[in-house]
Amino acid sequence: MASPLYSWPWESLGSCKYVLYGPLLGKAIHSSWCMHVVLLCAMRGFIHTAWCSFGNMLYITRNRRVIKEGVDFKQIDREWHWDNFLLLQAFIGVGAWYVFPYADSVPLWNARGLLIALLVHLTFSETLFYLAHRLFHTDFLFLSYHSLHHSVPVLQSYTAGLATPLEHLVLSAVMGMPLLASFFTGQGSVALLYMYILGFDFLRAMLHSNVEVLPSKLFRRLSFLKYLIATPTYYAIHHKERNSNFCLFLPIFDLMGGTFNPKYWEEHERVCKVRNEQVPEFVFLLH
Repeated sequence: MASPLYSWPWESLGSCKYVLYGPLLGKAIHSSWCMHVVLLCAMRGFIHTAWCSFGNMLYITRNRRVIKEGVDFKQIDREWHWDNFLLLQAFIGVGAWYVFPYADSVPLWNARGLLIALLVHLTFSETLFYLAHRLFHTDFLFLSYHSLHHSVPVLQSYTAGLATPLEHLVLSAVMGMPLLASFFTGQGSVALLYMYILGFDFLRAMLHSNVEVLPSKLFRRLSFLKYLIATPTYYAIHHKERNSNFCLFLPIFDLMGGTFNPKYWEEHERVCKVRNEQVPEFVFLLH
């Protein structure tokens, strides 16, 4: 028997789950807030899909792939409904519309709100994710929930969405804290919604992309950055060994928590080193 909040409530609908966006689309006609929720869902889906496409462009990424193996059909089937979390967070976003009666009239830009969100993220969101992630790696929670996220052999951006509803509820709290802080203080803005949510998804998709996009020379010149910027290699080590590198975006939390993997720098150098792999100029197929 599956654990509570392991399966999605619309799982039996299959691909017909998208009809659940219908009421939200209807509401978007009369509410600018709901319109923003719909647009954000579409843009977030595009970000993950774009990173997945980029990761599979071997003619560009072949020499920078952290895990050399390809994605098999079993993994494709397992990650088919990777976007369930977008539907969940769309419902949460609509719920927020009822909490903030002025949501339809927030300003386009507010620098104070952005500063508040950044401070709350650096202090509370990063800490909450790190602690929750470590907790999900304890025996019971890992076997009951988090093992699903680690069940695929090759990382790609869609893997970021492969998790249970319980885990995505925790992730929603991590994402929501900076936004709630800004809006509760009356400093929220439309720009903050788009910048924070899309930036959050962009970084998560990049970290799961299996393509090392950050050059090692950057960290050689500014060595302190390896504790401030997580990379796809950093996440790949976590998925391989599972006992280290638990942070969200800032490795300094692993350093403070004693879970920073010392193999990371060497592995990052190995992945970034240019390799001249032999690729055939053409392939002849006999039919």
